[in-house]
Order: sequence, then C-alpha cells, then structure tokens
Amino acid sequence: MTSQEQSSQKQTDSPLQEYIQKASKIEDEKNNLEILLEIVTEHSTELENQIHQQNLEMQRYIQQVEKVTDAAIAVKNNTFQPQSLAEVAARDDQLGGLARVFTQMVQTIQAREQELVALNQHLEELLRAYGRFVPHAYLKFLQKKSIVDVQLGDHISKEMAIMFSDIRSFTMLSEKMTPQENFDFINAFLKCVSPEIHRHNGLIVKYLGDGLMAVFPDGVDDAVRAGIAKFKQFWAYNQTRQSKGYPPLNLGIGIHVGHVMMGMIGEANRIEGDALSGNVTLTARLEGLTKYYGVSLLISEDVLQRLHQPERFQVRFLDRAIVKGRTEPVTVYEVLDAEAEPMRSLKIQTRSLFEQGYQQYSASDFAGAQMTFAQILQLNPDDKTVHLYLERIQQLAEQGIPTDWNGVWRFSHK
Repeated sequence: MTSQEQSSQKQTDSPLQEYIQKASKIEDEKNNLEILLEIVTEHSTELENQIHQQNLEMQRYIQQVEKVTDAAIAVKNNTFQPQSLAEVAARDDQLGGLARVFTQMVQTIQAREQELVALNQHLEELLRAYGRFVPHAYLKFLQKKSIVDVQLGDHISKEMAIMFSDIRSFTMLSEKMTPQENFDFINAFLKCVSPEIHRHNGLIVKYLGDGLMAVFPDGVDDAVRAGIAKFKQFWAYNQTRQSKGYPPLNLGIGIHVGHVMMGMIGEANRIEGDALSGNVTLTARLEGLTKYYGVSLLISEDVLQRLHQPERFQVRFLDRAIVKGRTEPVTVYEVLDAEAEPMRSLKIQTRSLFEQGYQQYSASDFAGAQMTFAQILQLNPDDKTVHLYLERIQQLAEQGIPTDWNGVWRFSHK
C-alpha cells in the first residue's frame, strides 16, 4: 500500500477507533453502573430487612410495655397474675428489669396484704372476745370508740332505770348439783332471759351468779317491758325444765329509777364495769322484797310516776316499807303483767279489795283488814301478799302496835 493510501486509511480508522474507544468506555461505565446497582440493591435489601426487624422489635417492645401497663391495671383490680409478666421479665434490658421489680413489688405487697387480712381477722376476733367482757353498748354509753380508750375511772352519771333479778332459793338448788351442773344451769338460764335486756335498750352491768344487774338509760318503760318479756321467756324455760322432770323455778325482779354513776372501777391491772349509787342499793333491796311479798316483778313509786305509757301495764299497790339500810319509806307496786294466768286475772279481780284492806291495815283497823283480806283469799287462796299482811296483823296483835304506827313496815333483813 502506498503512502497515500496508508495516510487515507489512517484518516478513515481514526473516527472508528474513537468510536470504539467511546463504546468501550460506555460499556465499562455500564458495567460499573450495574455493579453499583447490584451493590445498592443488596444494601437496600439489607437495610429494609434491618428496618423491618427493628420495626418488629419495636412492635414487640411496645406490646410488652402494654403488658406492664395492663399489669398495673390488674393490680388495681386485684387480678394480677405474676406469670403475665414472665416474658417481659426475661428481657435483659431496662424494661425487663422494670418487669422483674414490678412483679417482686406486687408479690411483696400481696403477701403483706394477706398478713394484714389475717391480722385484721385476728383483731376482729379479739374485739368480739373483748366485747363479751365489755360490751360495745357499754363503750358507746361511756362515749368511747374502742376498748383501748377505756381508762380506770371513766364514768357517766345520769338518771337511769335500774333492774336486779335473781332466782329464788338458788343456794338450796345448787347444793344438789355438781359444779359443772351449776355452770351449765346458770348459763342456760342467763342465755334464756338476758337477750330481753338488749332487745329493750338495756345494758347488763354485771352477772351476779344466778342473777344480774342491768340499767336502762332511755327510761323506765324499757325496763318494765324488759322485765315482763323476761318472765315470758322464764315461763317457757320452766316448762322445758318440768318436761324433763326438774322442779319449776321462781324468779324475782326489782326495778327502781334514779341517778347512777356507771363506769370502770378496779385498779390499774384489773378493771370492770359497774354502777354505783344509793339507788342501786335500793333496787337490790326491792328485788329482795319480791320473795317476802310472793310477787314476780316489783317496782318503786318513782318508776310508776315516770312511765310514759302507764296504761299499758296492770299494776297493783303493795306496801309502804323501809328497807334495810334506809330511813325513808318507799312505796312499792307489783306489775301484774309478769304474773302467769290465772294468778294475773285473780289479782286484777281483787285489786280494789286489796287496796281497801291496806287502808284498814294502815289505819289500825286490823279486824276490818282481816275480814277484807279473808274475802280475797276466798277468791285467790294463793295470794302470798295477803298471807303476809295477815301474818303482820297477828304479829302486831302479839307485840303491840307502835305509837307512831302509820302502816309503814320496817324490814330488818335484806
């Protein structure tokens, strides 16, 4: 090839060579782009996977946070179960630590609550037990919230109706029983009659072996109604005794009214409730008189005058007497509603005759009194009060009538 041809060939090859070079360069760039795209795609997929995993972990974290929140609500509703946070507590991060502390704290609190419940139950049992020694009504009367507030010397002084009751001839009866039989008998009897005290707004101050002393802060009507109710229970109790072959019992109740100081007496290590006043002593004396008059329920004239509804009761005048330890006479009446039939009806029927006989007796007309009392015995031969007056008339006839005689009888014994 000539020089000219070679020169011409070079001129022809130069654009082609340039094109080839550009094409090669473009191909290299394309390859590089594809490689870069593959790298970017690979990293993008990995990043997406990481983001998705993080989202899953975040979602799970949020769900477990919600479990802790739900657990807090469950604690408030008292339905928390420790296993509900077991999965969260297994985490080794702060949320897991919180779940573990929360569970432990709740379990500790629940254990303490159980201890407190048991302690409160024990305290309630203690309070109920103490309440049998110092009744809650007694605390309320003394204006104390709890037995722990009661102190030696605490007392309230006010006018109250006072009741004493006692079983007649219990000493003779108890001598025929063993100690266990005595306790069983006393408890059975008191269980029968004591609830009537509470039902009629009364407070049992103390038990006196076969008897009791009670006060009625709200008035004498409560006391008289309670006395009548006690006798109704007593009649049923006697019927049960007789059905078992035991002899019937006799019960006496005396009621008076006056100012009483009721509170806690004793010493620093031993205190008990009691009621103190001359009116208490007088009431005990009146209860003792029931066995001499042969009556069931005896009240003083002060009680009769303070009755808000005297028409509800059948009452018979009994006597004017000076009891042992006193100098002034007290007028006494019997509540006939406490007598069983037919004695109750017979005493109501002969009530005016009895009052006539007493007027004759107090006026020293003993012959007239004897005739009147004899009329009563024809209708009611078991009226023991009438027999008592006839015995007195006989005694006065034998010993002489006192110069200051006015019908008042002085008792030298309880």
